[in-house]
Amino acid sequence: MGRIRVVASYMPCLLSLRGRPYGPAIQKRIDRALDPEKVEFVLEPDPEARLKALETAGVYICKNEALPPGLLQRAERLRLIQAGTPWGERIDMEAAAGRGVAVALMRRPISETVADMAIALMLFLVRNMAEGGRRIRGGWDGPLSPTRPDGSAYNWTQLPDSRGLRGVRLGILGMGEIARFVSERARGFGMDIRYWNRTPLPKRIERKIGAKYLEKEKLLKTAEVLYVGIGMRPDTRHYVGEQELAAMRKGAILLNLGRGPLVDQEALLAALESGHLGGAGLDVFTPEPLPPDHPLLRHPRVAATPHVAGGDDGMLVSELEAFMRNAHRIAGGKRPFGIANGVKWS
Repeated sequence: MGRIRVVASYMPCLLSLRGRPYGPAIQKRIDRALDPEKVEFVLEPDPEARLKALETAGVYICKNEALPPGLLQRAERLRLIQAGTPWGERIDMEAAAGRGVAVALMRRPISETVADMAIALMLFLVRNMAEGGRRIRGGWDGPLSPTRPDGSAYNWTQLPDSRGLRGVRLGILGMGEIARFVSERARGFGMDIRYWNRTPLPKRIERKIGAKYLEKEKLLKTAEVLYVGIGMRPDTRHYVGEQELAAMRKGAILLNLGRGPLVDQEALLAALESGHLGGAGLDVFTPEPLPPDHPLLRHPRVAATPHVAGGDDGMLVSELEAFMRNAHRIAGGKRPFGIANGVKWS
């Protein structure tokens, strides 16, 4: 087909790479994904300017969101809507199909990687790995388990508070894309998954990810692990504050891998120091970087990572490549992957 115009409403992987001192191998992959001989790439966050740019576009890259009003009427050359979601319930598939525009769905690599990290932090805390590491490396002067005839000594430091995830209630506060991937993974561990969202999910998606809706107040009171999946907006700053933390059950674990300001850090530290919360898994902070002597980083029941849940530079580029894969296929005269609205590609 030749060179094709691609207009994107967002591309968070490029924003994350901006200004970073990455090497030539990463740059080569970026250049290949945005090869000007194959694609004319336009990243336009402004809705009006984006709609104007789409009038001559062949591919529109978006997230799980409603199509812009007038898109299908104005974008006469549009052949594919590439959505960074495997769900697509907010996209009018039928309207696109009626105009002969294919909608392709995909699982965002970064979203998958963040969900992996959420499970890793959860396991680290639920299995009390930090304390286990301290006891095995620093020596243990308490009672030791007896050595068995085969030479093993099960739990020789008498480590407490280490359990599995099966049957543990995971509460998800805000069921966005990443939270849905967290739910999928938690389901594989046999967790009891409940969620709250401003709008409950369609039942088909609930069944697929293994989660059931619960009112927010009850979710806070019953969750043994609480994952904060709310998006960052001016009205969600400190969405989890002193009142919400106090409402959580004693010994519960909080996970925040979204944005630091979603959780009131001072209130979180107080809840940890009082013993009300059993732990926190944090990949994001306020500010970033957080000073290395900050009390949260020194707390024995905090598992902390430096805003790296999305992975390294190579992982960021893999998302750009995933978004651009179908545009490259169209430019090369091939059928796109993942068409979900029944449009026959020719």
